[in-house]
Amino acid sequence: MWKSLTKSDNTEIVIALAGQPNCGKSTIFNAVAGFKVNTGNFSGTTVSYAETQVYIGGRTVRLIDLPGTYSISAIDVAERVARDYLLSGQVDVIINVVDASLLSRSLELTLQLMEMNVPMVIALNMIDDAQKKGMEIDIKALTSLTGLEAYPLIAVQGSGVHELFDAALRVSENGFRRVPPVYDRDVEECIARIEARYPSLLRERLKVDTRFVIIRLLEMDEEFERIVAEVDREFLEYVIENRRSLAEVHDWPESGVFASHRHALVLDLFEQVVSVKSRSGMGLSEKIDRFIINPVGGLAATVGVFFLMFAVSFWFGNLIAGLVEAPLESLGVFLMSHTSGYTAMLVSGVYDGFTAGVGIVLPYLVPLLVILSLLEDTGLLPRIAFMADGLLHRFGLHGKSVVPIIMGYGCNVPAIMAARNLEYERDRIITMLMVPFIACSARTVIILALAGKYLGAGYTTFIYLGNIAIALGVSSVLSRLSEDMSPGIIMDVPPLRKPYLHVVMRKVWIRIQEFLLFAWPVIAISSIALAVFSYVGIDEVINRVLSPITTFILDLPSELGITLFLGIFRKELTLIMLNSALNTADVSTVLSSVQLLVLVVFTALYIPCIATISTLWKEGGWKVALLSIALNTTIALVVAGSLAFLL
Repeated sequence: MWKSLTKSDNTEIVIALAGQPNCGKSTIFNAVAGFKVNTGNFSGTTVSYAETQVYIGGRTVRLIDLPGTYSISAIDVAERVARDYLLSGQVDVIINVVDASLLSRSLELTLQLMEMNVPMVIALNMIDDAQKKGMEIDIKALTSLTGLEAYPLIAVQGSGVHELFDAALRVSENGFRRVPPVYDRDVEECIARIEARYPSLLRERLKVDTRFVIIRLLEMDEEFERIVAEVDREFLEYVIENRRSLAEVHDWPESGVFASHRHALVLDLFEQVVSVKSRSGMGLSEKIDRFIINPVGGLAATVGVFFLMFAVSFWFGNLIAGLVEAPLESLGVFLMSHTSGYTAMLVSGVYDGFTAGVGIVLPYLVPLLVILSLLEDTGLLPRIAFMADGLLHRFGLHGKSVVPIIMGYGCNVPAIMAARNLEYERDRIITMLMVPFIACSARTVIILALAGKYLGAGYTTFIYLGNIAIALGVSSVLSRLSEDMSPGIIMDVPPLRKPYLHVVMRKVWIRIQEFLLFAWPVIAISSIALAVFSYVGIDEVINRVLSPITTFILDLPSELGITLFLGIFRKELTLIMLNSALNTADVSTVLSSVQLLVLVVFTALYIPCIATISTLWKEGGWKVALLSIALNTTIALVVAGSLAFLL
């Protein structure tokens, strides 16, 4: 349970970065971590975090980048796990990262963190943006009034980061002397009365600062109320009675007493430490912002960004894939010519897994990740999510689902991982179930190679538009079946900023790492399994087993059963094995136009690949993975089967 008054038992220093979304925590983390990053989920949740181990000032430091949170009131999962980790006793020092240009708003969380009584320093990030706004922050006054050391930073440039971590290490050694927030007389008398009745059993159960626990109870924190009720129900009733009396004295709702007082304290603190000079005129970024938030300009910007992103991604993807195609083929010929028997079988499997990542996934995924990181760092991505929210809400999706949707066109695996950023479980699950319907780069290759080559641009466009319509239709139906409603998008839209190449590339590397460490091994193992199947010669057995689907429902040759089966392992294998299965170099001589259309549509919709299924299992659990398999297969059979029957 929580025990913030005890330090971590390890010899290493544990530093946690805590702050509101878009305050620059991850930028500070990346400035220190470089490429030595581990990612994971908090136990029992899908909320992700990043950590690294570094050496600073001769000490081993474990640095944790917690999810961004506006409050410690634990409204959603991310806020709860961030708070629980800070209270776990594992943290030696909190670095409270604040956006200096939004200091008044940022200090709300700072005061709440101070009430935890965990050693802490303040990082005044984006101090240059604050100065551009005409803000002058008296750092000495801020330190004097809070008792916390504060340091100005420009994290994207690495400015001030060294001094910040030196201070964090110093505080971990020497402790800190906070100046706790003091509320009005009625509130302080109420806290004092409750503290006098504080049960000793509760101190043993909750090894957390007593005043902090009382404030959480007075703020109607359900998690703390549940724990206190288990220990001493009578004490909880006493707190509730005092809480009601306090609300009556102020003539405010019970839940609003502390929020109102804390807001007043923040404004008073802000006025004492900040002076603001008036500015004249409007800057370029503000003019661009005004154009983007206009409905017409926003729509034009969103459509333009989407078009540019896909055009650049596929252009670069095709370019890179073309450049690596010949060397990979030469490597394959060399390996096959120097191996035989079982060795050749295993080498073939490893080679196929390697080439699938290098030749198909990464060429399209890397440009997409670079563009997404650029959109994120410039501040355009939150604006696109905000503009898309109205449209996506019509189909039961959240505005932030736009990021997984975009990434899904590169690869479904990182797209499903990106769904972690959605705060509510309902939105995460619906997005994860919808992503496998998006035509990833492998399925796009199939669509272009078959529909584009043999059916023409009209059919190719029809398949793409139909694919999008089905994906949105699935999300709409799933949202209607859900008891919960998707909340409107309330998000922090940061100012437009200049991107920094080193920051962008670090973000890209971290995201590629997830693919390299999780999805690629699955692809490699699947490729080895496929090589074994081919060597043993069980393709005829698979064709007979799947013939009810291929011949009866889809009206396709039974020989295509093995290609569809292999597509479960890697989608592009459906295309790769097609010529071999039909024993022809020109499939149009064997398949009619209708059969080609049915094959492409079914391939674009049916069971997700093994890597996607594994990711669904990891991120959403086995139920979500099995539901996705059933959902994709059913819709693929219905849609493709209907085309075969009607045409």
